[in-house]
Amino acid sequence: MTGKEIRYRIEALLLRPALAFFRVLGLDRASAFGGGLARFLGPKLGISRRAQRNIERAMPALSAAEVAQIVAGMWENLGRTVAEYAHLDHFALPEERHRIEIVGMEHIRLHAREGRGGLLLSGHFANWELMPLAMHLEGFECGEVYRRANNPYVDEWMVNMRRQITGATQIPKGPKGGRDILRLVRNNQFLAMLVDQKMSDGVEAKLFGRRAMTTSAPAGLAVRYETPIIPACIERTHGAHFRITVYDPIEARKDADPFEEILRLTQAVNDFLEERIRARPH
Repeated sequence: MTGKEIRYRIEALLLRPALAFFRVLGLDRASAFGGGLARFLGPKLGISRRAQRNIERAMPALSAAEVAQIVAGMWENLGRTVAEYAHLDHFALPEERHRIEIVGMEHIRLHAREGRGGLLLSGHFANWELMPLAMHLEGFECGEVYRRANNPYVDEWMVNMRRQITGATQIPKGPKGGRDILRLVRNNQFLAMLVDQKMSDGVEAKLFGRRAMTTSAPAGLAVRYETPIIPACIERTHGAHFRITVYDPIEARKDADPFEEILRLTQAVNDFLEERIRARPH
């Protein structure tokens, strides 16, 4: 057994008591405890300097105090999100439906009535795991594209948890996942994707005024299959309460040059992400 394998097994073993601890606390107290702990410890970690540098590059007009406040808020949200993993099933309970407010669901309902699906695009905002769950609660089944966790045991737990709670088809990034994506798109189903991760390939687009390699997959699907891109954002309103906003769909132009249209749509998605991040950078 390699050192990496031993580390993976230890991490998976430690996950269980951590989840059990947060479960015993209850949703609201677990979220508050996880957020407070991460807000206290996170800014002290060396990796926070990377967050600080990135914020300063993206929004140079901010003061040092404002940057520090954003970093602390980022850690609090991350800590809350981690603690809330122990309670994702609670968000699906009828008595807990008040925790997720949904604005703009008419965009999705309209496409569903027309027999069309769509690409529901967002970023890692607030508790990003709730987007497919909200679709499920509203009666829309969808696929969910995800990046495999480095730890295979943790990855297996997360995939099974998502499948059981959200009912979403779990689609890993990669060749096999690509086939599943095409199947869902061709069948006019909805597909949830988080598209704010760093890429080493794709196409070049602007983000915060800088050149950024960006995935062109959503735009390519929109152009080829005439499926709409539906931007969405989830915000943490307070504690373990959220607002999901679904925005006007972005449609590919049928008479446009395909490559130019892919560039246009990709930039539109980055513009959407940037606008949402500027509004709530933490």
